[in-house]
Amino acid sequence: MFATYLNSLHESMSRRVALVLFGVAILVAVAFNAVVHVRTLADGATTIVVGTQSPAPPVIAVPSVLESDLRATGSLWLLLAIFAAAPLLTATLEKGWLELTFSKGTARWRIFLGRFVASLTLYSMTFVVATLPVALRLWWMTGIGTWQVGVALVIQTFSFAALLAVTALVTLPQKGVALPIIASVAIWLLSPSLAMRQETFYRIFSSHLARGIVDWAYRILPKCSELEDLCVSFIQGGAIASWWPIWSTGVFTLAVLGLTLWLLERKSF
Repeated sequence: MFATYLNSLHESMSRRVALVLFGVAILVAVAFNAVVHVRTLADGATTIVVGTQSPAPPVIAVPSVLESDLRATGSLWLLLAIFAAAPLLTATLEKGWLELTFSKGTARWRIFLGRFVASLTLYSMTFVVATLPVALRLWWMTGIGTWQVGVALVIQTFSFAALLAVTALVTLPQKGVALPIIASVAIWLLSPSLAMRQETFYRIFSSHLARGIVDWAYRILPKCSELEDLCVSFIQGGAIASWWPIWSTGVFTLAVLGLTLWLLERKSF
């Protein structure tokens, strides 16, 4: 599985997919560092100026900058990484790749899981490249801890893993990257509407049956929008307000990924 993992990372570089993601991440990092200015006043106090905003003390400005970074790039990385990871998974089932890999002694699920983990790594690395420079700079120049970004990375990776598991499952019955991408993006778009179903679906459906179906859809599907809000609240307060979005999304991911690997082992090529 480790060999497949390394090969998948190398393949993403060869297809220029990873290079594009890293290029965008570097641009984001440069842009945020360019608009954030740390200044020392005559009395020795430190203030932070973001763009044209008024100066603010580091204890207020540092969490605010990190929050803005996450809100501006959180959804962007999820979508870009899905577009980048889908070809890695679908290529595993393409003619030529099948004969080359599945004919070996390694179990199918190990090969597919290796490519799945490589996609997660690709997402995590681009997230780090985009957010770590400004976080380290603010910590170095103000002394305010920015370790919360690491926790935000783990939470956001949970969200991406859930969408990637859907991509992997939809990959099995057909060829091509269009349908897997559409399926995962549809769930991502549906997530905030389900989280606010009292203001969205409840106004459309008045029957208890329809609302019950919507409630179960919310319970089962990943909580992408809530996980992003959880990242922001953790950066602001340093505590996780609710574990429900995390563990429910984790259960969904494990169930869908387990089903995918089981179907892959039983699939006739």
